[in-house]
Amino acid sequence: MSDKLRILVILPTSPLPIFSGGRQRMYQVLQRLAARHRITVVSFWRDAEARAGLAQLAETLPVRVVPVPFARMRPHRQLPSVLGRRLWGKLRRWPDDIAIWWQPAMQQTLRQLSARQSFDLVQVEWPYLAPYALSIPQLPNILITHDIFSVATARRASLAAGRTRKRLQRQARLWQAYESILYARCGLVAAMSPVDADIISQRAPGARVVILPNGVDTRALRLQPVRAQVQRLLFVGSPTHAPNIDAACWLLQDIWPELFRRHPHLRLDLINLDHPRVRACMQPGVELYGRQPALTPHYARSDIALVPLRAGSGTRLKILEAFAAGLPVVSTAVGYEGLMVEPGQHLLQAESAADFIARVETLLADRPLRQALTQNARHLVEQKYDWQQITCQYERAYQQLLRVSV
Repeated sequence: MSDKLRILVILPTSPLPIFSGGRQRMYQVLQRLAARHRITVVSFWRDAEARAGLAQLAETLPVRVVPVPFARMRPHRQLPSVLGRRLWGKLRRWPDDIAIWWQPAMQQTLRQLSARQSFDLVQVEWPYLAPYALSIPQLPNILITHDIFSVATARRASLAAGRTRKRLQRQARLWQAYESILYARCGLVAAMSPVDADIISQRAPGARVVILPNGVDTRALRLQPVRAQVQRLLFVGSPTHAPNIDAACWLLQDIWPELFRRHPHLRLDLINLDHPRVRACMQPGVELYGRQPALTPHYARSDIALVPLRAGSGTRLKILEAFAAGLPVVSTAVGYEGLMVEPGQHLLQAESAADFIARVETLLADRPLRQALTQNARHLVEQKYDWQQITCQYERAYQQLLRVSV
């Protein structure tokens, strides 16, 4: 195998601008892989911002970028088109996301590219784009899962009610059935954690699974000193990810009012979470931010990071970033699921509103504990979750894929 690989990467959208964990991961990995391999990125774009983001990606990194328009119909034709794709998916027992993302423009682009240019392998991000990689059978493929959608959707269903609950439950069942077929057909499936890897193996015992965890740039985020008094709490989350919206609303409705009543000097920052549901829950002492071009200033002025997630899957870049920046973290088990953390050593665990209040109050009163948590957490990300190390794991996965594909 040549040291410099020709890799075709299929993305759902541009990594730039970065305002979510998924985009952060895509950009950080591409940045490091592009320094060592020849990368062609094929990505959907939905609007002018996404198209500009792809142009910026091509200018910023030494990669070839091929933009593909996501189908946009005129308003009077949009509904029938969407319903048609969903019906087409249901007939094949596909989850809605698979049917909606399966589009002729991407099929045609990939056919033309693979016919004109030689690649060593194809890497596809997220399971709902995996059919595109499978449609190029001559190329070994690796699927980067990001999330286990059957698990994430089932957790969302458990928090919903009525028709929404039933719809999500059905989608979770469809995802589980789809995953059991998909994982076994992929050349290699990359999980975010051992927890996800076990689920993938249970869904499809014949699947070849590797772990390519989420990470953090430990050089860009520096460990900050632990201040004597806690004044500002922080929650970071993309508004396009439903579990983040649920977490923000739960925090505002059930946790923050009592915490603020007891400690009126505290302030809470919600970053990247300007969303109608979140605005409807706003409380005194809270500052709501829309999309932020850089998170480093917010980490620098904060004292504690909260991760009140009750749904979702995969692993959380927000926790790794807080660890790197020197913020003690209070999180649910779902929030830190899959990370090699020990509650009490790297963070504090809370499952109920009362738990969150109690754990924050513990940190308010115990500066040595805050210092110990941040030091342990920083050491963990330096040893296990630095992007440079994870890029090397990618390259080992490629070698494994190409060996079994010979």
